[in-house]
Amino acid sequence: MDDPPTDVRLTDTQLGILAALCRPIASGNHFATPATNQEIAEEVFLSVDAVKGHLRTLYRKFGIEDLPHNQKRARLVELAVEGGYVASERPERIEEPERSAAEEAAAGPPRAWSTPAGQPSPAGPATAIPQPASRPAGGKGSGKSIVPYISVAILILVIIGASLATSGIFNQGSQAQKAPTPAVFRNEVAGYCRLALEGAPSTAGQGQAEKARSYLEVIETVGGRFESLVQPTLPDIAIERFQTGLINAANYTSDVAKAPPAAGSAAEARYVAELTFAAGQVQAGAVGYGFGHECVAIGDLIARSAQNAAAP
Repeated sequence: MDDPPTDVRLTDTQLGILAALCRPIASGNHFATPATNQEIAEEVFLSVDAVKGHLRTLYRKFGIEDLPHNQKRARLVELAVEGGYVASERPERIEEPERSAAEEAAAGPPRAWSTPAGQPSPAGPATAIPQPASRPAGGKGSGKSIVPYISVAILILVIIGASLATSGIFNQGSQAQKAPTPAVFRNEVAGYCRLALEGAPSTAGQGQAEKARSYLEVIETVGGRFESLVQPTLPDIAIERFQTGLINAANYTSDVAKAPPAAGSAAEARYVAELTFAAGQVQAGAVGYGFGHECVAIGDLIARSAQNAAAP
């Protein structure tokens, strides 16, 4: 079997999905099954459809998209773990370093253990019975245990911490992680769509694969920035459609850029159909959530990618 690839370029989202997929196995249980799509979605805060789209991209990037469906997940886990993309969570056993002869001499002879009668054990340290130190009969050291006081102190700290969290003091430093309002979210997404279109390379005079790469650059720019945003608290089907359309568009446009389909082939028909549907998803999501004409134009670009997928 070929060595696992170690140079696959992955986004932060794809790395997070790999980590979630491999979590049961990376923790040391080699007989566990990979995480389900639902489990991955809950860990990385994406929809199940978005997770499926990213997994298709990962299958392609790791070169296993042609494997039978029931083998892809297990093989992806193997490649991710063996290739170093997912760190093992098993704790390593710490070995006690061996001491040199000089250190042994400096440490001195082994301490003699005492028998219950307080006399040296005739059998030596191997059969000696270690005895706990006796508590002094009087004096300050014979007072009450401090354990109850420590417990009370910990309880007080917990109560104080809960009070501060409730009052919002701890949340003052996490403003950047709060969910934005729908209006702010719309403006951010529209801005990303506009920037991606302004930086779009020209496709004039390019061949089928070159055009696909140019379209892919714009699609992945919008998709990557969209995924980096904190979404509004209330879910919306329009947001999910927009995101899913971007993921599917990136997957199939990438396939065309990698290997343009032959004229009249099943691959050609599938790419054209999937990209046309992805364009509709992006446009429906953009209109449904009010992302503006810039994001609707991204759907138009994906439609052109669908036309480009048809062999000349």
